[in-house]
Formats: sequence, structure tokens, C-alpha cells
Amino acid sequence: MIRKTIIPVLILFLNVFTTWAQDSVQVRRYLQDLCTPAMHGRGYAYNGDAVAADYIRNQFKRMEIAPYQYTDYYERYGFNVYSMEGPVAMRLNGKDLEPWTQFSFAPYSHSTHAEYSLLPIEPHVLVSRTALKEFCENNRKQLSSSLLYVDLSACEDENVKERVAERCRYLYLWNGEYGFKGLVLGVDEIPVWSFAFAKKQCDYVLCYVKSDLPKKKHNKVVLQCTNELRFHKTQNVCACIPGTEVPDSMVVIGAHYDHLGQMGDEVMFPGCHDNASGVATMLDMAHYFKEHPLRYTTVFVAFSGEEAGMMGSFFFVRDSLFDFSKLKLMLNLDLLCGGDDGFMVVNAQAENTKAFYSSLVELNRKRPMVKEIKSRPNAANSDHYPFARKGMPAVFVYTLGGKTGGYHAPSDTPENAGLSNYNAMVSLLIKGLERIGRP
Repeated sequence: MIRKTIIPVLILFLNVFTTWAQDSVQVRRYLQDLCTPAMHGRGYAYNGDAVAADYIRNQFKRMEIAPYQYTDYYERYGFNVYSMEGPVAMRLNGKDLEPWTQFSFAPYSHSTHAEYSLLPIEPHVLVSRTALKEFCENNRKQLSSSLLYVDLSACEDENVKERVAERCRYLYLWNGEYGFKGLVLGVDEIPVWSFAFAKKQCDYVLCYVKSDLPKKKHNKVVLQCTNELRFHKTQNVCACIPGTEVPDSMVVIGAHYDHLGQMGDEVMFPGCHDNASGVATMLDMAHYFKEHPLRYTTVFVAFSGEEAGMMGSFFFVRDSLFDFSKLKLMLNLDLLCGGDDGFMVVNAQAENTKAFYSSLVELNRKRPMVKEIKSRPNAANSDHYPFARKGMPAVFVYTLGGKTGGYHAPSDTPENAGLSNYNAMVSLLIKGLERIGRP
């Protein structure tokens, strides 16, 4: 009796393990496809996100997974955002600098094709309206042909540094107020890109340069950058697999497919870890659930606009026709390469999500698959948030430790992505989803 029970279970375990080992190979293919130059970084430049959306839709079609709510899989919407296309360049004192490693334009910088002098200004002056106004009055003749240069690397006051960063994030609020053309910030490391502040018209040039480069008493720069604020038409990609027992209730598995796109023609952000990894995992799960459907309907949503402030998931929550009271769980997949130290579950201790989190922990305790499953409170840091904000059960899973290509950097490529923990992590998540609603 024992022998008859153990052998089939062992065979089943080996079959499942083999299946997931094969699927990790498919996931690697997804990553390669989503990070190719043809995707333009899945951003807003050259409509790269539209290319990615078409790819994801075709994967659902290939797996014969039906569209959800929209016959063509697309939930269309749009928002204002900057798009940087064409050449970008900085020539400092006659020397051409290397894009990204030596300089960058902020994603919301005003376009510029001109030569400027760098007019030094102290950081504490920049953050004081009174002092800045006085500085501009005293240097009015130079402002029309100069950019203010702030050497942040020489500033030892962390509070002043943060205030400078804050001013730069909301630079559009200064439009027309002081009369200068823009800012160049000298930094030790080129900061990461973020589109969260790239949705309003900014009239100032804003760029960063390694602080060890502009060392002359009188520095001159020639800048080239075309950056346009425009209404960007985009789409969420939605598909579903009907539930076997309770089809009018559902689980949503989501991942944002957009990334930063390009800093002009010179720099592309592949976005493997953030978030081709989440999209690849979602597609892999879709393949599994096509063959082993959940008792509840499973809705798959590839969100656009996350990098611009979760635009796609906010729109989905506002626009969707389904009854959110019948949502059993929204599982958001984001930043899933690496994982040597396990994974984090955001919003894991809410009353309507802690059962799912506890189930994952218990499954991992009985049969260890990942090093650790941690939890943290809810935060507005990914596409689970619009769901949780409306009181729906929603969690965000991301990996801890391990090999990735970095965050919001051109180095975030499939070649720098670790997947050695992928099979165990996804198998555990699937087991947790299959236990929802069961004793």
C-alpha cells in the first residue's frame, strides 16, 4: 500500500520538476525577446511599449488563451509623458562625453541644441528662493547663455542634497520664474531614470555630468537633446482562463511590461529585471494554468504605464467591468530575477491577504523551496497598489538577493539575469494560488 502510493507521487513530482525546468528555458526566451533592440526598451520613445504589447498578445493567442473583456485583448487609454528620440550628446570643453557613463539628460529635460557656459552656483543657494532670486539678479547678463552648474559631489550636507534633488524633480514648478535656461548637476554617479515626474511640461534643461569632468575655471558645454511631452496612446493587455468551479470569481495575475525606453538613440534600457522578468513569469503561469486551470477564473493583465506612476493599473481598476467584490487575490509580479535570499511579499499582512502569505510560508516550511519568504506593509510601489487602495486583496512579490543587472540601468539585460531560483519560486507561488479558497 505504501509502495503503491509513493511511486505515483514520486513520478508526479519528477514530472512537475521536469516541466518547470523546461519552462525556465522558455522564460529565458521570453526575456531575450522582450529585451531586444526592436522593443526600444518597451518605453514611450518610438512606441516601444506598443511593440511589446503586440508580442504579449501574440503569446496569449499562441497559447489559445481568450481575451478578457476586449475582443482584441487591448484595454486602451493614454496619458501625457515625455519621449526622448534622436541623438543625445554633450561636448564639454571640446571633448565629447559618453552617454550615461559620463552624462545623462533627465527624462523630463527640455529639448536643447545649443552651446552654454556653466555658471557655478552653491547648492544651498539653489534651494533658497530668496538666495536664488538674488543670484539671478546679480548674474542676469549671463543667464541667457548659461546653465547653472551645481557640484553636488562637493556638498557634505545630505539635507541640502535631498532638497536639490526634490527641486529637480519638481523643476516644472519654476517655469518662467527665474530666467535661467537650466541646470547641470555634477554627481559622483549618474542617477537612475524615473518617469514619475515626466508628465508635465518643464521649460528647463536638466542634465547630469560626472563631477570630475568640468574642472576648468570657465566651462563650456554643447548639448543636443530632443525631448517632447505628448499624449501617449497605450494599452493594457488582458486575457483570461475560465475557472472550473467558481467562474464568476477570479484571481488576477499582473505584471507591468513597460520600462524606461531610450535616452535618445544612444542609450536603451532593456529592463530585464524590471520588468521583463515579471511578464515572462506571468506568461509562464498562463501556460501552466491553461493546462491546469484554477477553480476561479484567472485574469492575466500586462500593464503599461507603471513607470509613469502605475497609470495602467489605476486605469484598469477604474475601467474594468468585473465585480471587484469577487476578486480572491491580485498577484503582482515585478522584479523577479535573482532570488538567492528568497522573496518579499508586499501587503502580506492585510486582513484579506495574510491567509495567502501564511499559506506560502507553510508550504515552504513543509518542503523548503526558497531561502525565506518575507513580508512588508503596503506601499505605492507597483501595480498591486491601485487594487489594495480600493480594499481588494492584492500583493506584490519581488525577489531578494541574487544576480540582476541593476535597477533602471542599461546593464539590466538578460545576460546579467539570474534564474537559478526561478523554478522553486514559481512552483511555490502556483501551489499557493491553487490553495486559495480551499480548507
